[in-house]
Amino acid sequence: MKIGSLVIERRYIVQGARSLLYCAAGFLSAFCVIDGRAPLAAPLIAVLYPGREFAAALLGACLGAVTFLSFAAALRCCGTLVLIFSVLTTFRDMDWIKHPLFRPLCAAGATFCVELSYLLKLGLTWEGISRLTVSTILAGALCRYGTLILRRSAAANRQEKSETRNLRERLRMGADALRAVYESIHPPAPNTEENPAVVFDRAAEVVCRGCALCEVCWSREYISTFNAFNDATPAIMERGRAEKSDFALHFASRCIHFPQLISAINTEVSALLLRRAYRRRLEEERERTRGQYAQLSELVVQALSASENTSAGEMDIPHSIAMGSVPKEGQRVCGDSVTYFMGGGKLHLLLSDGMGSGLEAQRESKLALRLIEKFLTAGIEAEYALRTLNAALNLRGDEQSAFTTVDLFSLDPTTSQAQLCKYGAAPTYLKHHGSVRRVTGSALPVGLQDTGSSVAPIRFPLEEDSFVLMVSDGIADSADDRWLQDLLAGWQGNDPNELVSLVLRECRTRRGCDDDQSAICLYLPRRNRSRREV
Repeated sequence: MKIGSLVIERRYIVQGARSLLYCAAGFLSAFCVIDGRAPLAAPLIAVLYPGREFAAALLGACLGAVTFLSFAAALRCCGTLVLIFSVLTTFRDMDWIKHPLFRPLCAAGATFCVELSYLLKLGLTWEGISRLTVSTILAGALCRYGTLILRRSAAANRQEKSETRNLRERLRMGADALRAVYESIHPPAPNTEENPAVVFDRAAEVVCRGCALCEVCWSREYISTFNAFNDATPAIMERGRAEKSDFALHFASRCIHFPQLISAINTEVSALLLRRAYRRRLEEERERTRGQYAQLSELVVQALSASENTSAGEMDIPHSIAMGSVPKEGQRVCGDSVTYFMGGGKLHLLLSDGMGSGLEAQRESKLALRLIEKFLTAGIEAEYALRTLNAALNLRGDEQSAFTTVDLFSLDPTTSQAQLCKYGAAPTYLKHHGSVRRVTGSALPVGLQDTGSSVAPIRFPLEEDSFVLMVSDGIADSADDRWLQDLLAGWQGNDPNELVSLVLRECRTRRGCDDDQSAICLYLPRRNRSRREV
């Protein structure tokens, strides 16, 4: 009897711990607030199966909504969650719930019904309709994505113990990648407020330029005019507008357009204060985004138990890789960065061209390569990794003008299927025997591409005895690459080292070193050849 009681008590402890974890997950799902809403709460509830943990997650999400959202938004969120709970509980024993689109449609439908009822109460507006549409689509899409993740996780849990350890390690590397993104978004520099002197400069430009006393005030009496504006600044900025009493009597009595000057100053003060408020809001949003990356990384690390290290894997088909770079004339380092590595079971070739040249450009391109490599080795698909990198560089770009081109080639060795992801990159060239194919992309560099847009990868099979040549725009671009296509078509060798050296040498002959020049080449020989890696 004692043994039986111990087993029963342990089962209750485990069940209670699982319920607490689901409750915590529901609570944290409401922590991510966008536009006054918690978009992760409804998809999380919709992907769960009705039961004890389902109820615990619902309770946690409702508590999180009350904690992190406004009262009206929390009511809408709780109403949506309860509606999803009711629908899934009602149909839990029917085959409908097993359909892959049932849960996404349930999350989207519940969000639409609840949000629409509040929208009708407040009155239909274009802004309200657009928010309703975005919320509905986002709920369904996130639920669909969450369902796929859960199915993959369930399949992974049924695999052997070693594969589970590998999955945990990939998640840990994903957390490291998120931490790297967080560290790449630097906090705003101190003392970046706009100088109030710009108010008087712009006001004087409008009022004083055509004044008859302009020569007197701004030449002969410049010091007294300057002191009058300087002495009036503290009171004006504290009050938020200028008044006649803020200025010295000798200046106010001399100015023949004083009312117009006061009006112009007030216009510029209002604009300055608005710019400061916008700047503070932007800095707050940037800091909040940094914090979310850091917190998500820490959450993943803390949720994972210790696991064994796993290697990146080996390429199981013969191949050779060569790469080379030449800096711009007058620079000691090349602003381009190139690398190759195994990640997620695929071979990746990566070339990034930083903005400009020299050390600063190299720093940006190396940062892009480092972040992408972390994501890909964690098993994250290239499309999502580049989208995240683009969003991160968009945030950094407000102050640092941070953008860089990315040319990413990925090869699945089991299927010989390849794909190219190109953000502002120069053409990539595929050579098979005497045939040369040029592959181009139209997306802007990462950091400039719209964060809401998606750049589809270019997919194609890669045949044996083929070359893949990736170059920076310092070697060739779409408007000037005829010579490179002819060179590739006529070249009869099979050593990628020789090909890269030939391309760099020919480029220097044609255009000198007026820009950074980089190339990386993959050769996939016939299977009966021995494997060579460079």
